[in-house]
Amino acid sequence: MIPFIIILHIIFVTITANMRCSNESPALIPKYYLIEKCHRSKLGVVARANYTSLSSCRRLAIEKKALAFNFSPPEVVNVTDRLEYTCEVLKCAEVSGGLSLANDTRFDYYSIYARPPPHLNASCVPATGMFQLIKKRLNYTQAETECRNVSGVLADISTEQRTDTLAQFVASTKLEAVFVGMRRCNTSKYYNTNGDSLECSTYRAWAPGHPRKSYQHYDCAVITPHRTWRSISCKKSLPTLCELFPGGPYKIGSIFRREEKDKSDNVTSIVNNKY
Repeated sequence: MIPFIIILHIIFVTITANMRCSNESPALIPKYYLIEKCHRSKLGVVARANYTSLSSCRRLAIEKKALAFNFSPPEVVNVTDRLEYTCEVLKCAEVSGGLSLANDTRFDYYSIYARPPPHLNASCVPATGMFQLIKKRLNYTQAETECRNVSGVLADISTEQRTDTLAQFVASTKLEAVFVGMRRCNTSKYYNTNGDSLECSTYRAWAPGHPRKSYQHYDCAVITPHRTWRSISCKKSLPTLCELFPGGPYKIGSIFRREEKDKSDNVTSIVNNKY
């Protein structure tokens, strides 16, 4: 009898673990890395403040869901050259090449992307992250591999904010649909990039008539320019939207290294009026 009870307990624990959602866990606090001392990014500012401590500027960046910030340490500011603001919280992060970084001995530049995203095809969605569109038509399995090759995953669209902003990006590319991180495997339930079931959220953006009931033939999902999701076969070939991983480690000076000499700015900033 005891072994049977133990087996039941193991099954219950396993099922309970599988039902857990990532939003039930404590929110991950982003880490900001010192990328370049004596440099100031000229990217769009979402908030400014006058702080004397780095930790205060970092807290403001977290509150605003900023991807980067400029901070002026108190020891470098001359008494006769007082700054109105010592903390500038940025909507986006610099890409490889540091195209918007300027020499400024009063500021240091910090970013959640210690490995700067590539300057070509990298796109910024404020308060969300950096993304890379792969226009080559791939099936879903190939798309997953391609995203891993650029240090990313298929984009997460499980919230209204993400669906709205990423749909705007898709609209700007003139594409009708792109693969994102949502699929189902031998079940009626869809799972996102985090491994969460859609049951973890009440938000849905399915287009009329979707998702199709046949999960054998409509096992993946795409996002459209119309802020909707559509079910589709994973075997179909479509462009892909990858979400780039933040994190490190950072190699000093690597942000200024570029594989090409083209100085054109290929970063697209999609500004949502909500922020």
